[in-house]
Amino acid sequence: MSTTVIKDVTRGLQALLLNQLNPGGTSTAQVSLVPPGETLPKGLGVNLYLYRVIESPSTKNQMWPNDRTAPATRIPALGLELSYLLTPFATVPDATSASGDDAHTILGTAMLTFHENPVLNDVHIPGFDADTVLSPDLLNSVELVKIRLATTSLEELSKIWATINQPYRLSVAYDVSLVMVPPSAPPSAAGTVVSATAVSMAAFPAPSLDRLTPQSGPLAHEGPGGILIANLLTHSGAGLSMPGQAPHVEFGGQAAAIAAAPSPTDTALTIAMPLSVNAGPEADVKAGLAAKSSTPLSFLILPWLARVSPVRTALDSQGSPASMVLTLNGQGFTSTPQAVRFDGPGGTIHVATFQGTPADTQLAVNLPPTLANGTYQVRVVLGDGAGSASNARPLTVIPLLLDSIGLTSVSVNGNPVHHLTLNGARLNGGDVRVNIDGVAYAVGPGAGAAQLAITLGRLLSSGPHNVGVTVDGIASHTRVLEVP
Repeated sequence: MSTTVIKDVTRGLQALLLNQLNPGGTSTAQVSLVPPGETLPKGLGVNLYLYRVIESPSTKNQMWPNDRTAPATRIPALGLELSYLLTPFATVPDATSASGDDAHTILGTAMLTFHENPVLNDVHIPGFDADTVLSPDLLNSVELVKIRLATTSLEELSKIWATINQPYRLSVAYDVSLVMVPPSAPPSAAGTVVSATAVSMAAFPAPSLDRLTPQSGPLAHEGPGGILIANLLTHSGAGLSMPGQAPHVEFGGQAAAIAAAPSPTDTALTIAMPLSVNAGPEADVKAGLAAKSSTPLSFLILPWLARVSPVRTALDSQGSPASMVLTLNGQGFTSTPQAVRFDGPGGTIHVATFQGTPADTQLAVNLPPTLANGTYQVRVVLGDGAGSASNARPLTVIPLLLDSIGLTSVSVNGNPVHHLTLNGARLNGGDVRVNIDGVAYAVGPGAGAAQLAITLGRLLSSGPHNVGVTVDGIASHTRVLEVP
């Protein structure tokens, strides 16, 4: 065991600073190691003080990984992070002089030294060769000694000085990691000759699936009060259980919850299918146990919602009536679906009136004009008595910003500035911002739903400007504002 690695790191940092503060031996700058509460040396230099040593959480309770000379052991490694306080000192400048404080210059040089040489093991410069300066423990360690400027607030630095009962003076903090302290070598123990081993091994086969019940159908259905409930899927096969191991099932690339009832057995188990999957309508289903997986079986998801159009709308009934119609494509909709379900801000909304005649692969509905900004999960609900529901596809409703942007010039504190009036819908929210040519101007939560106004601190230049609105993180379409 080497107990000098902390001292070796401090010695290496001191040597590096001395080398750079005294280039070619032409300076008398010093690097002291005294506690800041003591009297610092006379002249010019920096004081390097180790004020904190903590155990690295990344190596806590890990076995010694071995270094370039010592083998690995089961003894936990001791990884340390060292915190240093770097304090410059110099002759106090004359109050009548304009030459500045030499302590600031020496601090800048010291900080630049650590910035340009952040890995102590890799420093090979004239006057400092890590291969000869550092101790064998540091050179042979698998971890490198890295120097990092700590993000320490003035309050934290002040507490350090207050702890040693000294007035605060200019200083910066550095964290140095990772410093590994090798464990003590375990004592040798006499051993006997092993005459025979008693290890037995037994192979177990991967689980297998023979049948899914049902083999096709909906992922979910609507229960009382419109609650969405996952449908159950039973797997029949073999090797689905093992003492001390829990089986798991993957449905369409997602982990599925195994139902408690009926209880899983070696030949059967039941899952609650995911409420939505991305790929389909055929989804691979496979069972796993103790890192082994079965050959997948295919489940046909019906009804299947492949896409919705549009996927993003401002509900602009005047400028673009098509933005008020949502078209859904897929399969298994039947000719008599019950409704289209929207789950999003404010809860669940059903639209049961269809545009034209629904078909098995396509249907359309008018979007409710009362939808709020946000993302909705859209599903087709069948009129099959069970309220079977398809997978979901997202639809995002964005703030509506009309082309009619009002522009006037007003005077603020005697300076002419532009005042903008924006019209539309759903322009109110907790965080409202007007975006002009990519620059966001905060409006705050006081805007109205149909109109908001903002007074800029300047006049916009003549020509076209791109204007948009962002409400609670959801951006509107961009409009062009022509400034004469």
